[in-house]
Amino acid sequence: ENEIFACMIRNLFDEYRFFSKYPEKELRITGILFGTLIKEQLVNSITLGIALRYVLEALRRPPSPGSTTSSSGKMFRFGMFALEQFKERLHEWPQYC
Repeated sequence: ENEIFACMIRNLFDEYRFFSKYPEKELRITGILFGTLIKEQLVNSITLGIALRYVLEALRRPPSPGSTTSSSGKMFRFGMFALEQFKERLHEWPQYC
């Protein structure tokens, strides 16, 4: 079971580079999944660091004014969907904020 879970997480992380191409519904679901993995402490150590880095990287790509469908806009929304899930844990990583 642990190997299957680890494989699923690896595949989700590998898919990160394509999130900007996701339709809105799938982007929202993926962001929520990502954030929930962090919130529920289902990833730790190196994997947690990667997940947090991906969310922060996405949040650093604000949408272009007037465009919500741009690549950067989609990544920013992914980051917001994810962050919304684990915001109550942010105090654990003061350097993250």
